[in-house]
Amino acid sequence: MKVIKAINNNNLCVLDDNGKEQIVSGKGIGFGKKYGDTVDQSQVQKTYLITDSELQKKMISMLKEIPEEYMSFANDMVDHIKSVYPTGLNESLLVTLSDHIAFAIERKKKGIEFTNPLIDSIRECYPQELSLGEYCVSQLHERLGIDMTNDEAGFIAMHIINARSDTKISDVYDITKMINGCVEISEYYYKEKFDRNNVSYERFVTHLKFLAQRLFKDEPLPEVLSNDEVFAAMIQKTCNKHYKCALCIQEYIMKTYKKNINDDELITLAIHLKKVSTI
Repeated sequence: MKVIKAINNNNLCVLDDNGKEQIVSGKGIGFGKKYGDTVDQSQVQKTYLITDSELQKKMISMLKEIPEEYMSFANDMVDHIKSVYPTGLNESLLVTLSDHIAFAIERKKKGIEFTNPLIDSIRECYPQELSLGEYCVSQLHERLGIDMTNDEAGFIAMHIINARSDTKISDVYDITKMINGCVEISEYYYKEKFDRNNVSYERFVTHLKFLAQRLFKDEPLPEVLSNDEVFAAMIQKTCNKHYKCALCIQEYIMKTYKKNINDDELITLAIHLKKVSTI
């Protein structure tokens, strides 16, 4: 490894043998180092590989401000999350999670705790991400002696959702609220509580997740089913009650989020609703 620049006494920006930029950490590893110097591999305790140049700049800035133990902890948590989601995880998670954890710990030390108004919705819509958030909270207690509430697990889960769906963190709030709102409208329409353990319900919520993500990314919705006029007419006739519920969802999304869903989506929702309801 060759030094590109010293960040501080414990962190270096280096070029590895494959020509890739990395950030390496170790006690005293950056002391007296300058451009072109060789790095003693035995001193490297942590390696942060970030390919995006803007994220790398943020990481370097954070390493100057955030205690090394917090950065190391966040990196270990990201490694654990990657073991659950080996693909499709945005590398921004290391930066956002490091920043969030450091801020949350400082808040805790000052006696400031936030409640998460979406915790119930996250538990219902993103149970696996919340479970990972709870793991991070348990590790904060075990490794750093910091006790956090389950609300904090929800906030961490939102960063994981953000990294998985590649959306803005602000959109994660709206996406989660939209999913929850669609479920509530459907249950009110059918006057029944859906079985959360039913595979049809899981598929319905999964579909709502992808729909919400597309809408908030302004991605076009598919237009395949509605092109088959015979099939579209059959669904409206045989699934009339469910199609009307889909129209209620469409109205809710338009009024609340100013986003429209097309005929294909109405047909797909009607099919899911027929399976998830007992009617």
